[in-house]
Amino acid sequence: MFDKTGKFLEKGQDVLVPDPNSTDIHNHSFVGYVVDILESRGTVIVEDQCSNFFEIEPERLVIQED
Repeated sequence: MFDKTGKFLEKGQDVLVPDPNSTDIHNHSFVGYVVDILESRGTVIVEDQCSNFFEIEPERLVIQED
């Protein structure tokens, strides 16, 4: 799977999650950590700084470079 810029997503990467759309349960944009990639669902599980987990479409994420 690829992020919004076309970079390959992998477990362990930090990603920028955008402001929520109508189907999201998070309240604002944040930088999170990729904990799983669900190929069968076409989504990514991202953990935020409060240890909450969110399922997000990969094309909405942006990998944060060091």
